[in-house]
Amino acid sequence: MEPAVDRVAQPWGDPTPHRPGDPWPVRFDRFPAPGTAADGVERWSQGASLPHSDGDAMDIAVADGRIVGVRGRAGDRVNRGRPGPKDLFGRQANHAADRLTTPPVRREHRLEACDRDTA
Repeated sequence: MEPAVDRVAQPWGDPTPHRPGDPWPVRFDRFPAPGTAADGVERWSQGASLPHSDGDAMDIAVADGRIVGVRGRAGDRVNRGRPGPKDLFGRQANHAADRLTTPPVRREHRLEACDRDTA
């Protein structure tokens, strides 16, 4: 299991120093769900971050049909293996108890669940 990092105080983890003019060094960041060991991941699926425009590459850990973590891809030309905070914590929103699972439609001043075609 990875050591805990305060991602509020250090959203990108520890700094990786490098000299001006040197290539940005590769770093391989991982962020598993609490209690998820490396052998608890059934598969890794390649993905890209969509909440922002640069398209950071990442791998998504899946177990029991759920996202259980993410890791950077060292060969990515955008983030060099360093997913940003939105990438690292996006899986938490996927599992939030108050997450909408159907689109809402407003009927008589209140929101009701509906199917995607109606929305």
